[in-house]
Amino acid sequence: MSDLLVLGLRLLFLALLWLFVLFAVNVIRTDLFGRRVPASDVVAWDAAPPVPVTRPRRRAGRRLPSQLKITSGPRAGLTVPLGEGILIGRTPDALDLNDQFMSTTHATITLTPTGYVVEDLGSTNGTLLNESRIVGPTPLTRTDTLRIGRTTMTVDK
Repeated sequence: MSDLLVLGLRLLFLALLWLFVLFAVNVIRTDLFGRRVPASDVVAWDAAPPVPVTRPRRRAGRRLPSQLKITSGPRAGLTVPLGEGILIGRTPDALDLNDQFMSTTHATITLTPTGYVVEDLGSTNGTLLNESRIVGPTPLTRTDTLRIGRTTMTVDK
């Protein structure tokens, strides 16, 4: 091969190698710091009107769960009232289970017109309801078992 062709192939290989390195650095940066969001796409928390929560209609003989009882894990024995709903995670305004396998905002339990619903918020390790991984909002009933990381909870009363 001619020297000019070899030089051209070396430069092409070097350019491809640098593109790969830049791509890898971009992936790592996105993993660590998240994607950039334009200021026009950000909505302030107080800008959105609050969504009214209506009490669910109760059928005769059907009782909604009212509390979450932690049965195993670092916070075993703790009982938490469900109220209008709770956020489970590591943020200051969430129920912190002190579990190293729990995400910052792991799951939420909300009160809907039909009852309580649990939803995984895109956590790394997932949320299990009765030993099945949940995908999307899933209704909660009395005596359901919820597992987040190594913490197990039961829906009570």
